[in-house]
Amino acid sequence: MPAMPLADPAGLRAAVDELRRGRRFLIVTHARPDGDALGSELGLARLLESQGKTVDMVVDGGAPPDLAFLPGAARIGGTPAHARPPYDAVLVVDASGLDRTEGMQAAVPKGARIVNIDHHASNSRFGAVNWVEGESASTGEMIYALAKEAGWPLDRDSAVCLYVAVVTDTGRFMFPSTRPSTHLLAADLLAHGVEPGTIHRAIWGQKTLPELRIHAEAIRAVKTAAGGKIAWTRLTPEMFEQAGIVITEGQDFVAMVKSIKGVEVAMLLRAVEGAVKLSVRTEATCDAVALCARFGGGGHKRAAGATLKMTMEEAEKAAVEAAQAELGP
Repeated sequence: MPAMPLADPAGLRAAVDELRRGRRFLIVTHARPDGDALGSELGLARLLESQGKTVDMVVDGGAPPDLAFLPGAARIGGTPAHARPPYDAVLVVDASGLDRTEGMQAAVPKGARIVNIDHHASNSRFGAVNWVEGESASTGEMIYALAKEAGWPLDRDSAVCLYVAVVTDTGRFMFPSTRPSTHLLAADLLAHGVEPGTIHRAIWGQKTLPELRIHAEAIRAVKTAAGGKIAWTRLTPEMFEQAGIVITEGQDFVAMVKSIKGVEVAMLLRAVEGAVKLSVRTEATCDAVALCARFGGGGHKRAAGATLKMTMEEAEKAAVEAAQAELGP
């Protein structure tokens, strides 16, 4: 099948060489992992272990409940104590900077050799080896390309993990980053035993009544500007408390805002301790990375995020002004 278009084939070869040489690895991804982060971490671990290598995996707080169905998720440690050095290399996947791993920075041994595998254009190239594909729809696609380059066969479990990585970070194949090679890759994963219906139900078909209530609160809080081209909503700890659920990352909420007819810039503002997390989804008329870079954030042209150390009211005003400036007249 046609290979995924690569902007950095040398980076891929360097990553493969590093993984072939090493015997013991630690794999880390960003805190509050989404399907791409966790699927890529687990898929890569499965591939390495198929080659007789030893792998430890950590994520700040452990695997989230909504992704616990992924093969191997129960093995992921949630604290730095789960790391058992020494390692030949630390593999950081789907994180634009080492700081994105948050509490798991303490799991990375001092002076460790870091292999950085990521698809965020804003990646800071923090590794000894950096393979960054800013046009890739997901890091899962990159792990698939790595397996092909190395000649390591997939099994059903690794295919499930990589399919979840791809299907979530492409917005179920709806985002502009989805390319012909993405669908061909998905077809190959299905041939390895992936059942799309089962995965879709596990991810999107298991909402509880309290979760629907928080969605209702988010819908009620939607505001618009620029004649409906900009729309946003907010989430606060009080809203989650009233709904009776724990605070979640919020990807579903910003996608919901983006689904409003005529919206070109969708934003979610989620209150965290002492700050506000901003998530942005855009059409081609606005660069989400440029918008979030105004606040020290980053991501992709159509999906990005930042942390604003402001009150909710200040953050809302600043985010809307930034969206208006980036959207233009």
